[in-house]
Amino acid sequence: MTVQPATPRPTWQVVAGLLLPLPALILLITTYVEPAIWTIRTSFGRFTGIRGLAGAGDAPSAGLDNYNRAFDGGLGGALGYVLTLAVVPLLIVLLLAPALAWAAHGSGRAMRRIARGALVIPLVAFAPFGIALASASSERGQRWTYWAGTFGVVAAAAVLIYLAALRTDRGPRPNWPGVIIGGVLAVLGVVAVVLQDFTFGFSYRYVANGHATPATLLYESALMRFDLGTAAAISTVILVQLSLLGLLATLLVIMTGLRLEARPDVSDTPDAAGFGRGLARPGAAALLGAVLVVAGVGLWPWLSHLGDSPRVEVPSTWANTWLPPVISTLVGVTAAALAAFGISGLRPLGRHSEWLLLPFGLFLFVGGVPLALRAFAAGATASRLDTFLALIPPSRLAIPALFVLVLLFRGQALRRDTLPRQSQPASWWPVVLPALPMAALAYVATWFAQTQDLIWPLITSSTQHPTAQSVMLQILQYNDLDHLPYGRLLPIPLLVLLLLAGVAAQLLYLDKIALRHGPSERDHPPRT
Repeated sequence: MTVQPATPRPTWQVVAGLLLPLPALILLITTYVEPAIWTIRTSFGRFTGIRGLAGAGDAPSAGLDNYNRAFDGGLGGALGYVLTLAVVPLLIVLLLAPALAWAAHGSGRAMRRIARGALVIPLVAFAPFGIALASASSERGQRWTYWAGTFGVVAAAAVLIYLAALRTDRGPRPNWPGVIIGGVLAVLGVVAVVLQDFTFGFSYRYVANGHATPATLLYESALMRFDLGTAAAISTVILVQLSLLGLLATLLVIMTGLRLEARPDVSDTPDAAGFGRGLARPGAAALLGAVLVVAGVGLWPWLSHLGDSPRVEVPSTWANTWLPPVISTLVGVTAAALAAFGISGLRPLGRHSEWLLLPFGLFLFVGGVPLALRAFAAGATASRLDTFLALIPPSRLAIPALFVLVLLFRGQALRRDTLPRQSQPASWWPVVLPALPMAALAYVATWFAQTQDLIWPLITSSTQHPTAQSVMLQILQYNDLDHLPYGRLLPIPLLVLLLLAGVAAQLLYLDKIALRHGPSERDHPPRT
């Protein structure tokens, strides 16, 4: 077959590729960049109350006094403490997860699918506030609770990354470079998450006077002592570290050519996973069983109380807890999907298109905690707190969803680009259709994560519109730890529905997703 030279991109493709990311860029500026700049400016100002927060730049200068107070108040120790929380998750990511992924992959299709289906359980059952509260009154330490409570979700997420990296149609040779790249990204993600831990730190601080984390120091400075300058300094320290981690991750994604490909043909390749099968199969069964047992130990304290009812009647919280995040999720993920298709689906700058990710990458790992002070100030000065509308989380761009969809569009678009060089018609359907299930998963995952967030319900707590978190905190004021309505955090019918949907997604879709790296020509050489 004669190979034709690559055709230049039409003008409409370049223009559309540059226009589609604009809504995401606007959201990035308004919900990440502006709050970050406001927080940094506030960290150098002197405040004695809420008034005047909207004009942070007009406050008297405090120099580095706020930072000095932050570190004198224990910020250095808190940063060191949260890094100790990362020890076990990092060991899981670097040792246990790749071993389980290799064993499951090498055991063949049946064992791999069993592992995927089973690991959905710790993913959908992860409700950090429920886990933390259910364990806070026990004799187990704060670190042990964090390690046990997050064990399952960390192991499951990391195994899924490694399984995607091991999917290959190039024979029995594993894709170890892809495994290493995926592992580095997982390590950066773990460090970013522990730096922002608020739920576990707050729960132990509230119930058992536990060790402070940077996020709990931020909350106490801002909302308990109204020392807003110190709180902004703490936020800035966290933001700088998260931005550096996000920049490293973004550069790694861009420079390695990392991408996802929907490859039905590699799912059932007879011998692609056959290496070491005699050793892999029993190893996979043993490791999977161990992961599920340890994850069950960490989740059981709260799962066993899902059917409990409080001694006193409390108002319904379903609508206030689960409906407001729908709005912010629709905005954030939709903008992310449009931007991802523009950047890596249409590829307006050719092989340089992914460099458009850089401004987004600076905030890849930034969650609600470092920007909470700005959200609180905006709500307080506009009198929006304690209302139903205030329960809607800030409609920030869903940057993690943006990156995942970028990787998928990148892989599918590069496969499409090889077709004209082989004198074959290039349709857009193979680029768009495989991304639709991933976009649906992004909507569900973002929505679920926002419903389980604790910092926003605390900021916007309302007696008129209570959420599951605010009701549980109200009951905790009476030290009624044995009768908390844990089911409000994750109703059993919804848990079952998410479990079934997650298993279906794993077996029917995610099992066919491959994580690749490097030049696309290596995986799709032109045919002559």
